[in-house]
Amino acid sequence: MALFVLTYGYHDTPLRAERRDDHVAHLEKLREQGSLVAAGPYTDLAGGMIVLRAEDESAAQALVEQDPYTQLDVTKDRRLREWRVTVGALAAGT
Repeated sequence: MALFVLTYGYHDTPLRAERRDDHVAHLEKLREQGSLVAAGPYTDLAGGMIVLRAEDESAAQALVEQDPYTQLDVTKDRRLREWRVTVGALAAGT
């Protein structure tokens, strides 16, 4: 399994607050399935980051597309990239 980092900003829309519970429920479901490593907003609340575990980029993108925030276009400037950890608790063999 590979790790992927999704970074994003937010559109100025009331849907962000209205659908936050659905977004968090989706993330919790991914965590329970073992696909979510970590997620959260930046401290300035201008955007956030999600670390996913998936077989490949296509599978990671499918997880992103299931998120209510993605489906409702709450997030913008989404960037999904594979991440190779070389040092730390997520590094292979640690």
